[in-house]
Amino acid sequence: MIEVLVALLITAFGILGYVALQARATVGMIEGQQRMQALILVNEISERISLNRRNAFTYVGDDYGVTAPQADCSTAASLAARDVCEWSNLIRGAAEIEGGQQVGALLNARGCISNPATNEYVIHLVWQGVQASAAALNDCGKDDYTSENTRRAVSTRVQIADLGA
Repeated sequence: MIEVLVALLITAFGILGYVALQARATVGMIEGQQRMQALILVNEISERISLNRRNAFTYVGDDYGVTAPQADCSTAASLAARDVCEWSNLIRGAAEIEGGQQVGALLNARGCISNPATNEYVIHLVWQGVQASAAALNDCGKDDYTSENTRRAVSTRVQIADLGA
């Protein structure tokens, strides 16, 4: 009888370990999916900046995607304004709507575009991660989240060539 109880106890610990492993794998999968979505969004705006290089300075700004999406970006005053409007809507998840709610968004995402040097633009996208890890090193969205250890970020640089035009 004791042998059966010991076998059941060992089996129970094994099952609990397997459940914990599955939970960690699910969190890792969610974090990876969020990072992939963020990289797609950063690539989207970097391509738009490259295509509108003569007006690249008009893309500079903070907290893109924080306010509610605009219904119609086609009324924007310029190509850059329309690009930023559409990017903000993508950050907010306006491209995927289910049951009247935007479901395609990263949690509390925001974008920042800076101009640290001539013809150089840095794009950051930050969001709220699922579990704590090291804090992101950039200042985009700093102190706007419940914990800096859950703030995730991806960044890229866009270098605009000076062709002497």
